Order: sequence, then C-alpha cells, then structure tokens
Amino acid sequence: MLFGIIKPDKVRIFRLTVDNIVSVCYHTLYIEEVFAMIKKVLCIILSVTMVLGSSFVISASADDSEKATGFAVASDIHYVHPVKQKGTTLADEGWVTTFNSESESLTNQSGYIIDEFLKECAKNPECQFVLVTGDLATHGRDYVSEHETVAAKFKKFEQETGKQVYVINGNHDNAKDMPGDHKKFTEIYYEFGYDKAISTDEGTCSYSTDLNDEYTLVALDTCDERYRVVPNNDVSRMDWAVQQIKAATKRGKKVIMIMHHNLLEHNPFQKLNEKNYVVNTPYSFAGLLADLGVKLVFTGHTHCTNTKSYTSFLGNTIYDFSMSSLGNFPAEYKFINMTDSKIKYETKKINHIDADSLAKVCKGFTQEEIDMMKNDLQSYTWSMSYKEYSEDLRENISPESLGIDESSALYTKLKPVTDMIKEMSDVPIYGEGGIKEQAAEYGLEIPDSEYKTLNDAITLARLRCKIGDKRYNLGSDDFTVLIRLLAFTVRKSIASTADSNMLSTANELLQKFGYQGGVADNTFKEFSEKYGFATPEEKEALAIAYSLWGGYIGEVDGVENRDGTIPGYGVKEEGVNPFAAVLQKILKFAIDLTNKIADLIFQFSGR
Repeated sequence: MLFGIIKPDKVRIFRLTVDNIVSVCYHTLYIEEVFAMIKKVLCIILSVTMVLGSSFVISASADDSEKATGFAVASDIHYVHPVKQKGTTLADEGWVTTFNSESESLTNQSGYIIDEFLKECAKNPECQFVLVTGDLATHGRDYVSEHETVAAKFKKFEQETGKQVYVINGNHDNAKDMPGDHKKFTEIYYEFGYDKAISTDEGTCSYSTDLNDEYTLVALDTCDERYRVVPNNDVSRMDWAVQQIKAATKRGKKVIMIMHHNLLEHNPFQKLNEKNYVVNTPYSFAGLLADLGVKLVFTGHTHCTNTKSYTSFLGNTIYDFSMSSLGNFPAEYKFINMTDSKIKYETKKINHIDADSLAKVCKGFTQEEIDMMKNDLQSYTWSMSYKEYSEDLRENISPESLGIDESSALYTKLKPVTDMIKEMSDVPIYGEGGIKEQAAEYGLEIPDSEYKTLNDAITLARLRCKIGDKRYNLGSDDFTVLIRLLAFTVRKSIASTADSNMLSTANELLQKFGYQGGVADNTFKEFSEKYGFATPEEKEALAIAYSLWGGYIGEVDGVENRDGTIPGYGVKEEGVNPFAAVLQKILKFAIDLTNKIADLIFQFSGR
C-alpha cells in the first residue's frame, strides 16, 4: 500500500472520500456548487491529513520521581572458543566451521568481553535486565558447544544477580537441518526468555514475555531457513507479532521489541546494497508497529552504531537502534534508562578484560598486548581494526568492493579509479610532492586536516562511521577532505576523460543504489551548489564515497547515534511522515488551483 500497512476500514474511508468527490463533480447541476463542494472536501482532507501527519504532545511530566526502567542491550556478542595459539583459527585446530573469516574480530577475547559486560551489568544498580539481539556465537550454526558456553555465562549471571537475560537468535545462531536449528536454540536458551514466555511462535524462535509491570518484550525471529537471507517477514510472523502487541496493550503494557536484522534502512542504500541486513518491508512494517504503540526496537547484524527514527502516516514515531558488536570492534553496548516522559540512552565501552586468564588459555600475546587489554581495550581493538581495515583497502579496493560486478559495463570505467586509489594509498597528503601539491595541478584544493595519507583518511572514516560518528555529514571539513582526495584520484586516473563521461559514470554508480535519472545533476544539485562540489570528478568521487561508506556519511537525521534522549512512551511526538508532507503539499496546490479556476469561471460567467 502507498502509506504502509493501513487498517482496511481506513482504506475504505479514503476510497469513499475520493469516490464522493468524483460523484459530486459528475452529478451537480450548478457550477458554483461543484466548486464549493470540491473546495470543502479538499479542505477537509487537507485538515485531516495535517492532523494525521503531525500530532500533539500528551502531557507527561518529566518528574524525577517518575518510575524508571533501566536495562542493558548488547548485540553480536559472537562468542568463539579461544584457540591455543594466537594467530591461528578454529579451522587450523581441526574444527570444521561455516565461517572461516574472522576479520576485525576479537576472536579469542570474545568470552572475556562477555564476562566483563555481565560484570558491569551486575554492578549497575539501575540495570534491571539484559537484552541480547542475536549472533550469540560466531560458529553457532556448527557447534552447539559455543552456545552452551554462552548460556552457562548467562545462567551464572542470573543466579548471582537475580537479573534476567533475554535473547533472540541471529543469522550465526541457527539454521534448518543443522545442529543449531531453532528447536535446539530455544532448548539451550530456554531460561533466557522462553521459560517465561506468554506466547511463542511455532516454527521460529520468536516469543513474547513481560519484562516488568510496565513493559512487554516481543522478541521477533527475523532469520530465514537459509541463514544468510533476511526473511520477507511473512504474514504469519507479522500476524503473530501484531497479536502479541495488541494483547500486551490490552493488559496495559508498553511494548519493546528486539530482532536481529534492521527494521529500518540506516543509510539511503541499505535495502539495495545490503540485502541481507534489513527486513524486506521496512517502512510498512515500521509504520504498523508505530501505530500499534511500539516505540523502541533494538537490532544488530550491521556491527554499526546507528539510531534511526520513522514517523508513520498517522504521526506515530518508532526508533530502530542498530547496535554495534560487543564481541567484535568496537566492543560496545547500550544502557537505557526510561521513564514515561523520556528515554535516555548511552553507549558504553568495554575498556578492560581479564587478559591474564586469556594469556593462560591462548599463548602468543606479548606483555604489551596483555597490559593494553587489561587497561585500555578500546585502544587495542581500535589499533587492530585500523590495521585490518587499512590493509584491506590497500590490497582489495576494486570495483567489486564497491559492489560492481566484472560483467558490468561500469566495471571498466571504475577500474582505473580504484587502481589509482591503491597506487596513491600511502602517498603523504601534505608536504613536497604530496597529494595536495599534485591535486593543485588539476585545480583541486585539498584543505588542511589531521589525515596523513589517502589510506589513513578512508580507513578512519570507515571506523568512525561504524561507531556512529557524524563528523562526515555533508559539507563538514572532514567530508570535504575525503571528497577532494577521491576527486583527485578520479582526475589523475582518467585525466583525458570528458566531463560528460564522468557525470555519466557517477550517475550509473549511484543508480545502482536506487537513484534514478540524472543523479549527479539533480539529486545532489543542492549539495553541489551549497558546498561547491560541482566538478564532474567531485561528483564521481561522491558516488565512490557513498559506495565505500554505505551512505552513513550523509546521515543528518537529527537523532543522535551514541548518546541521547528521546520522548518516552507517555509522550506522543510531533512528527510528520514524509509521505503525508507530500500529500499536504499536493492538496494545498489542488485547493489553490481550484480557487483560481473558480475565480476565472465566475469572472467569465459574469457572476
């Protein structure tokens, strides 16, 4: 449907209104009455639309005495059995695993990170329970023992603290006809939500349960039988979730949801470029959930910290908190403290682990590494991830890494550019003979910055986008440097290429992510005029940047990713759905046009 999933009675009312307008136009005998009726009906529709598209604040006092609910949320904890020797993998030690790549992972540290996370939750007096949004084990589809280890950690935590852990499965956790299927998953994690379930969805890992006397949790299994494919949210799953939300509402409860895959697109191209990361009907489903009263949804899978909001056509707002990974870089989780009037969220870092115990199990760590993990884990994981990302860029940057297949005609256009990025990767930006000096020959000015090389600039941008850093918004100094650096590689690699061909390449690349028409000339017109990125090579560089960072660089939705405050469940926010806003403009235009036509007719008729 056009505006998401709308109740049938609302659809019928909308259709009836349109039908009435047509009927009046055909059957009224007097022209004044025709236009008067049209104006009346359009004014009514416009008024109703404005009410639906925005809402009023319901009084809710931000009183310190309000009852608060506090809890921790983690995702993608990715437990892996530690190996005997650093530098090896489970496969090297004879394990047969589905996933052999453990890039950017704190593989051997994962169990100790989970331990520290649970310790922090135990010590926090405001933390009443813990939510985990999937990918509990890296090789959980292959080895039940990884899940059993995680479950043992959760059980110990619950026994010692009295605080409940609630889980849902991720794409690494279970699959059809494999040891860790949904039945096995729910058996292993029975004590972590399923034993207290009000309802479970047959054939999936979904369940609902009351968190306390105010909130109900709906944990939705978003994993298809084919573990790597995001499901289409079939009707039965959606119906089950809807029924649980309605039942909770009848009991006077507010609903929080967890699922593994993103509910909303967290960048402009996610649904197209990352097909396995977001549900197939994100806005219809999100609009339905929002209109049913759901405000908070916690998801994972992307390993990126990003908070996205969506306002339904009826003016209800829902927030999708896409979580970074606890068990991988950046080793973070969120703590939520909410009252009826406001919801505060804070991103918390795991800063140290029991590295001495780790060193006894896994040999090969230097004393410097052990000390860093004990005292400054964030520096350890950042430096390790920086090294991995920079090496990946240096070795693997190619049209394929931008999502362009070798069979595509676009491949040959982009290959010289990616080769040039590789070639210039470690050339200093500043100083004699540097990129800034070379770029000036092409009329491109590289602003001063902290970045040392092209590789350094791109790598830092990728890492910062993963942790939800918004410094790369359109027009920022950091973004300007990146675009100019990439524009230089475009111009240097294809210096003889006509400007029109560059624009064509930029359009083709951006169209791949869902933009249609002359993208470089139209979609980014305002951007180009405002910030001066008007040259063809800069527009192609912009397209490459969007490919590299998945659109996170342009994220300026006004919702903080890491730490922030949003209205609580007792507050109905003022919000306008973009579709509703468009409809308002169309209807206003129709009313104005009707008035003008009526005036002309009345003038000519002598009335």
